[in-house]
Amino acid sequence: MIILNESIVSPILLKVLEEQQIPVLEQGQWGDTLTSEKLNIQKDTEFFKSMEKDKRILTNSENGITLLGHFQPNSNEYIWSKLLKDKSQVRNLTKSLYPDFYFQDIDLSMISELDKNQIPFPVVVKPNIGYSSVGVHKVKNEQDWDIAVNQLKADLLHSDGLYDSEVVGSQTVLMEEWIQGEEYAIDGYYNQDGEPVILNVFKRLFKDDYDTSDRIYYTSKLAINEIYHDALKFMKNIQTLLPLRNYPVHFEIRKKGNRVMPIEINPLRFAGAGTTDLGYHAYGMNMYEHYFSGTKPDWNRILEEMDDRVYSFFFAEVPLEINLEEVARIDHDRLRHEFEHVLEYRQLPFQNDRSMAIIFYRSEDLNENLQLLHLNLIPYLTIKHLVFN
Repeated sequence: MIILNESIVSPILLKVLEEQQIPVLEQGQWGDTLTSEKLNIQKDTEFFKSMEKDKRILTNSENGITLLGHFQPNSNEYIWSKLLKDKSQVRNLTKSLYPDFYFQDIDLSMISELDKNQIPFPVVVKPNIGYSSVGVHKVKNEQDWDIAVNQLKADLLHSDGLYDSEVVGSQTVLMEEWIQGEEYAIDGYYNQDGEPVILNVFKRLFKDDYDTSDRIYYTSKLAINEIYHDALKFMKNIQTLLPLRNYPVHFEIRKKGNRVMPIEINPLRFAGAGTTDLGYHAYGMNMYEHYFSGTKPDWNRILEEMDDRVYSFFFAEVPLEINLEEVARIDHDRLRHEFEHVLEYRQLPFQNDRSMAIIFYRSEDLNENLQLLHLNLIPYLTIKHLVFN
């Protein structure tokens, strides 16, 4: 079963939904955008009634959690999802696993009154209920504090009209220890017996210490071997605290030496905006098929058959300094030519939330990615000519 939001729909996901006749509940203003007549589209009452029999549910957008709460507020799926969306609750849940980790829940209205001398810099501040990197700010020292807080407030104000309150909340903020190390993103699920299954392993790239963008993630044989067993151990530890069953997750962890720390756990979904499809391009992983069928991949065989190349996605967004209303068009053909070997180029409706394209591509090594991290996207925008009367 899937709650399908109209924002960004993966073509690989659509194909699986058609072939397996997965029950689909449409969310949002679809209009004529979903033209396939092969989908098993159901009305909300029918959909949630059948959910009582088939508990394996997925969303392609966290906005689906709001709908789930409206129709199934007492279901395990909603209770687990609401808990995992609350970053402070997750920190409290995992406190026994990471007893020395610093975090503090703060009311947004009080954050400007905090005594900066009492803050154990460096820290990260972010919405207690958040999505992607919206409102996430790293603060190295006291001098950076006021700038970060003002920017956080501006981010939350901007996000008010873009996301449901259960996706990005603007009332409380989590301040926590700045976790050091290499960052990895994992797609996986817990099967009907509560056994964790890993479906994707990505590594995140940053252009500097303050970068919180989602511009580039990549996978490779080396990256998978670096974190796979640690990620599986983390999933098993979480299962001892929260008895997840038939439940998909997308989570981020950081590793430095032998220390592995979670950043967050995102409920009921895989990597956002269809970026989870990088696994399909890199090692033929159809994570949707595995999840809906309750099967798991043979990672030994996958690693044996993988080449030594780097497989990445580039998440292109209209730069923040550009007013969306002033953008007339995106030169996608020109942007596409910045990549040496494109596997798939997906144009996105940038008018919604600045997302303009997802590019899946292959490289011989990391050098291309290190260059693309600094690519200026403004030259690929055509700005409307302003007319004054």
